[in-house]
Amino acid sequence: MLNLLRLMSVSEVLLILVAVYLAIVGLGWLVLVPILRRGPTGTALIGLMWRVERAYCRLWHRATYGGAEILPKSDADHQGLIVVSNHTGAIDPLAIQARCRFLIRWMMASDMMGPELNWLWLQQQMIPVKRDGSDSAALREAIRHVRAGGAIGIFPEGRITIPPRQVRPFLPGVGLLIAKAKAPVLLAWVSGTPNTNSMSLALKTPSRTHVQFIDLIDFGEERDAAKITEHLRQRIAEVSGWPLNDEIIPPGGPREDADETD
Repeated sequence: MLNLLRLMSVSEVLLILVAVYLAIVGLGWLVLVPILRRGPTGTALIGLMWRVERAYCRLWHRATYGGAEILPKSDADHQGLIVVSNHTGAIDPLAIQARCRFLIRWMMASDMMGPELNWLWLQQQMIPVKRDGSDSAALREAIRHVRAGGAIGIFPEGRITIPPRQVRPFLPGVGLLIAKAKAPVLLAWVSGTPNTNSMSLALKTPSRTHVQFIDLIDFGEERDAAKITEHLRQRIAEVSGWPLNDEIIPPGGPREDADETD
């Protein structure tokens, strides 16, 4: 073999190396793609990002889960779903999505969607929402997506809850969304995340995050948005044992992008 290589020109050797490299990459891709597609949306790119997310949550935040038996097994396993959770920190949507094999489109405050991550917001199909609740376009898009068979995620407290370990009032928009979309609700309770309202610190700080999937609720013909909203809030308080704090977190604060812990 060495004698054969000595008789070949440099360009011929390089050509062979490139061919071997492409063959290895091609074979690896043929093996990996079917595995990566066993995740949200059934696409390889989303599947890759989802597996990175799962590894990050498991290893860095030691994420544990309860109630996972009520989760749909894939995007095709539900006909529209609304995921509702309390809001403890920036990793909440990551921790929830990491256990779900269906893609959740999160409704996210537009002032938190920095332009440097536009590629990520687009890839994850985030729905930007104004803090003051005046953005009817976001609500219409969420309803349209759910009625088309997709899943929407929302944190109805509106902001990260500070001080932690309490349940703030839920914004009425969540009940309106559920009443109009007429879809089941997957209710989740998140705890143990980093005690900070800074996105960067939350992502960098190890934790012992736990996600409890509480109920899969079908409100049927209930159209009273206030009743739906209060039922969800009371249920999270009941399961968590956290006290209810009836003071609404104002749209202007506390800031979620300050690089300091609380």
